[in-house]
Amino acid sequence: MGEWQEVSNEDLTQIIKNLQYQLKEVFKQQGKLTDSDVLKISQELDEYILECQRRNLTNQKGGKL
Repeated sequence: MGEWQEVSNEDLTQIIKNLQYQLKEVFKQQGKLTDSDVLKISQELDEYILECQRRNLTNQKGGKL
């Protein structure tokens, strides 16, 4: 979990946007949701989205998860 602390919220948002763009582009090229590159990017994107949601939940609960 220490690695997430090094990523600012702004950087996290930018990473998510970049991965979303990459996912769209790779899907356009490959044309299959089951393509290994599409799946790899999708799984990485999921990790960043989950971290973003975790941070939002933590902020809503006053810093405690």
